[in-house]
Amino acid sequence: MIYGKMWCVVKPSVGIPIVIGAVAVASFSVHLALTLNTTWVKKFLNGSAAQVSSIQPESPQVAALSLQEVGRK
Repeated sequence: MIYGKMWCVVKPSVGIPIVIGAVAVASFSVHLALTLNTTWVKKFLNGSAAQVSSIQPESPQVAALSLQEVGRK
């Protein structure tokens, strides 16, 4: 363990809660920043349906022409 000697200076009963608390504060601040600075997270958390974009299918003539061009190469 890289930081094994740290526990000679800091008691684990003090250091472990500080590390866990720092991780919790960092996680909370990241999630709060995402919620405040984006629009899609608010919509997602409020249950808005996602808008799915769809690709329009090609007409049969365009598909046939592109296949003919591929066959010529």
